[in-house]
Amino acid sequence: MTYDSKPGAPGGAQGGAVHVTLPRLDPEPVPGCPRCAGAAAQRAVYRRAGDLSGVSDCNVDIRHHPHTGEQDVR
Repeated sequence: MTYDSKPGAPGGAQGGAVHVTLPRLDPEPVPGCPRCAGAAAQRAVYRRAGDLSGVSDCNVDIRHHPHTGEQDVR
């Protein structure tokens, strides 16, 4: 029995190197913004429960929702 030498094939060569970076730090809530404050509080609940998907969702919400009169580009 022979195998292909393509990356990913059984017995085949390994693919290229994978470069992994450190995860981004949690964004800081914008002071005075109730939506940011709520997302930060919910993020803490998710983190205590070990729900890292929920933590990530809250981080996205904090990073990307618009604030009146300012550009939120964190």
